[in-house]
Amino acid sequence: MDGVTVSKKGNGIIFKSENPFYILANRDYFDFKYINEFDNHYYNQPNLERILVEKDGISIISTVEFFEKKFFTNITVLLDVDLDNVTLLNIYRTVIETISTVSWQVNAINKDELSNKLGNYYNMIYIACTGKSEKIISFDISLFYEVKELVEDALTKSFNNLGYFKK
Repeated sequence: MDGVTVSKKGNGIIFKSENPFYILANRDYFDFKYINEFDNHYYNQPNLERILVEKDGISIISTVEFFEKKFFTNITVLLDVDLDNVTLLNIYRTVIETISTVSWQVNAINKDELSNKLGNYYNMIYIACTGKSEKIISFDISLFYEVKELVEDALTKSFNNLGYFKK
């Protein structure tokens, strides 16, 4: 996306935008906010590969890491369009469903109880667009299918890097 830069910070990456992102994420204080910068895609193993898939103004950054017998997925969706809150929520839901589907297809399921030691953030998801649409956007299922297809592609590549392939 124009005006967006990505840089490393410690064991994560920072997304910065000249114009504020409108964002939704499963992290405190990232619920329908305007921000110029956010971080995601932290790693415990320095050889973690980040996958980028782009098409039609949608960029997906995916990482999957197997750490302490658990799979940790990080998905960032950048959309070069203004979206309303309902559409952001539906994209978020689409990403969660896609993580579940791809994880099942490659047999990469966390089979134990949640762990307070590691935190319970096995899936970090950030959905960021160029701004908030003040109008409710008419429902266009093609956007959700396109996001699903791109997330599935990126996640599959991330799991393949760990040696997990679709059955």
